[in-house]
Amino acid sequence: MSNKLDSKGMNNDISPVDEIIEEIISELPLKERVELANMNKETVAMLKNIFDMYVRGKTDTEVDDSEYTDMMNNLWSKLQKTHKLRIVK
Repeated sequence: MSNKLDSKGMNNDISPVDEIIEEIISELPLKERVELANMNKETVAMLKNIFDMYVRGKTDTEVDDSEYTDMMNNLWSKLQKTHKLRIVK
């Protein structure tokens, strides 16, 4: 897979799963993004099956099941990088 950049320096070759994750992040209210980012791994694992069923019901395209594995973990990881509460001194 090549990484083509558009005129704004954005990557145009992202997977359908990454597109879904980015869309979900953009539609989540800030409070929910922060809450999700600060959940522990066990809580995220409990939400995984519910989240996967929701996403499958919302997608119009056929995506290989292997691409859906760990979608919740990918979403959680992305939010932890950008929305995790940190101590400021």
